[in-house]
Amino acid sequence: MSIDKIADLLQFGINLKLSGADEEKYYAQRLKFFIMEQDGFDAESEDDEFIDIYVLAEKVLTVRIRKSTLTFQPLSEASYDGIMIVLEFVANLHEIVQKDYKKNTWVENEFDTLTTIEESEEDSDDDFEWI
Repeated sequence: MSIDKIADLLQFGINLKLSGADEEKYYAQRLKFFIMEQDGFDAESEDDEFIDIYVLAEKVLTVRIRKSTLTFQPLSEASYDGIMIVLEFVANLHEIVQKDYKKNTWVENEFDTLTTIEESEEDSDDDFEWI
């Protein structure tokens, strides 16, 4: 299959139904690490929006996650393998990654709440020191 035909198939992208920019970045990081764990694959990203995928040290594909949509930009005829590894991630790990994000967000929110409570208690202690 030629690169043009692959690009035509993938121009619409996949709606991941993510909650916002923070979840998009989290999802991109998890995708990147998943790809890096696969034999013969590597991935890098400078901004967690564009992920460059390498197969046997050749850059074959750029994946973009923006506005909750994952899109592909094939760069060579060998991009098929990169596309398949991304689709494997989405098919097998999408829901798990979303649950992990929500769990981590909940833990962070709980930590922020505890920190705020502790800070307010410290402030109230300081109020009595001058008396």
